[in-house]
Amino acid sequence: MVNEIKIIETEIRKILSDYQGSFSVIVKDSFGNRISINEDEVFLSASIIKLFILNALPKNKYDKMIKLREEDKVEGNGILKSLNSGLAFTVKDLAYFMICLSDNTATNILIEFLGMEKINEFLKENGYFDTILARKMLDIEAQKSGKDNFTSPKDSEKVLDILCQDKECLDILKNQACNNKLHLYIPEEEVFAHKTGELPGIEHDVGRLYLNNNWIDILVFTKNLKQNSDGIRINNKIGKIIYEYYLKK
Repeated sequence: MVNEIKIIETEIRKILSDYQGSFSVIVKDSFGNRISINEDEVFLSASIIKLFILNALPKNKYDKMIKLREEDKVEGNGILKSLNSGLAFTVKDLAYFMICLSDNTATNILIEFLGMEKINEFLKENGYFDTILARKMLDIEAQKSGKDNFTSPKDSEKVLDILCQDKECLDILKNQACNNKLHLYIPEEEVFAHKTGELPGIEHDVGRLYLNNNWIDILVFTKNLKQNSDGIRINNKIGKIIYEYYLKK
């Protein structure tokens, strides 16, 4: 099977060579095979940082109620920005919003709840050495001052594995609603627990595909894209060839 994996790696590299930009791909399966392309490269995390926030949330705080305030609301992905202030949600509810709908307001509430400094301490203590949370979602002023959020495929591979071993976190990832990248050519009935992220010039997708009683981790990171549609197509094509390959196993 090692030779077959090399064929898949060659196909992935060919896909990447058709586009302008910088890319990283990791594919790992439950058979013990692994493909790694630029795994140490550091990328702007976009919404992939939300996986690390989910990992940092203490389980004993899942039932704590938090009220939505008007000042919490930010634009971009999500529905909380459109709901009435004063509504109360559990921390677990907010985690579902943060991951499944990539809700920026829910994410910022959870960052405030945990504390940015505490989250970064958690990242260091747990060996996520390329990952840093330096600003809230849609904090343009922080961005202008040079603050941003970063991660690497290597760190993301680690957090994905940890989250997928946790029943509650796995259920959250399985309910992902943003499925236009790796998942596009994977049939709806197949279970793909994942999280996407995007910014101008950036299209990421990180997830675990459950297939034929086995699993396959697929991580695609892109930056410096000529256009974002290129990054979406890269994800689409990689998801398709990996699904078709493992479907036969």
